[in-house]
Amino acid sequence: MKISVIIPLYNGEQTIKKTLDSLFSQKKFFDEVIIVDDGSSDESLEIAKNFEVKVIEHNKNKGLAASYNSGIRKAMGEVVVFLHQDVILYTEAMEKIIEPFDNSQVVCAYHYVFQPFEIWEKYSFWQKYFFCRWVNKKVYGMNGKFDAFSKRVLFEAGLFDEERFKSAGEDGDIMIRLKDKGEIVKTEAGILHLHQFEKNFGFKDILYKQAQLSEAQGALYGKHGMFDGVTGLLKAFFREILLIGTLIPAIQIFSWIIIVFYCFFVSRAMLYREYKDQRTYLLPLVNFILFFVSFIYSIKGFLLGKQKI
Repeated sequence: MKISVIIPLYNGEQTIKKTLDSLFSQKKFFDEVIIVDDGSSDESLEIAKNFEVKVIEHNKNKGLAASYNSGIRKAMGEVVVFLHQDVILYTEAMEKIIEPFDNSQVVCAYHYVFQPFEIWEKYSFWQKYFFCRWVNKKVYGMNGKFDAFSKRVLFEAGLFDEERFKSAGEDGDIMIRLKDKGEIVKTEAGILHLHQFEKNFGFKDILYKQAQLSEAQGALYGKHGMFDGVTGLLKAFFREILLIGTLIPAIQIFSWIIIVFYCFFVSRAMLYREYKDQRTYLLPLVNFILFFVSFIYSIKGFLLGKQKI
C-alpha cells in the first residue's frame, strides 16, 4: 500500500519548514510528499523545495479544495494523507493515521489536535483569543489538517467540491459524502496546530475567520439539508438560534441569559490568564459581535450555496 502526503501551501514561510521537519522526522510511513503551491507570494515554496518533495504550482490562488484535488490527481498512493502547512506532527502520528487502512472497509482516518499552554502563550493577543476555547484540550476531528483517505473512494465521491467551497467547508462536505462508502475512523494521531505567528493578526482577522466558517456552515446546509439531524443543526447554528430567540417573547429572557453567559464563559481562559491586558475586558463584547457576524454569513452561505471568502 503506497502512501502520498499532500500539503497545500499558501504564503506559509513562517511554518512550512517546521511542518516538513516534523513529517520527515517520522518513521518513513509514506512514499511521496506533494506540495501544492496555491499562488504563494512569499518564500514558502523555496523553503519547501529544500526537502525531498514533488511540486505542483497554481498560477493563481484557487483555494484549499482545489489544492487538495490537484494533489490527489498527481498522487501515486492508494492512500492520500492531507497535512496543513502550519502543523507539527507528534511522535508516531504518520503510523497511527494510516494504520486503520489495513482494513479495506476504511475510507477515512482522522486525528486529534492538542494545543499546550506553552505554545498558546507565545501567540499575539488576538491569536490567543482565537485559540482560547481549545487550549490544553485534546480535540478530535476531521478538518484536513492531518487526515487520511482512500484515493479510490475520493474519486468515486467526485473529489472535493471546489466550486462551492474555497477555503472552508470542504472537509465537512467530503465527510458527508463519504459516510455511506465505508468506515470513518478516529485515531490517536496527534498534531500541534501552530497557526501563523503573525504579530499583526488582529480583530479584523477574527471577524474574517468567523465570517469564513459561518459562510461555509451555511453553504453545507444549503447543499445537504438536515444532514446531521436536529441536534447537529442546533449545534451548528446556536448563535443564530439564540439571536432569533431574543425576538420571541416566550423565550426572550432565557435567550438573553444564555447569550450573556456564553459571551463571558467562552473567553474564560483569557479572563484568567490575560487579565492584565485591558483588551481582555472587551472580549465579552467581541463575542457578542460575533453572534451577528455568524448570523449574517450563515444566511449568505445558505442562500448562495457557496463559501467564497
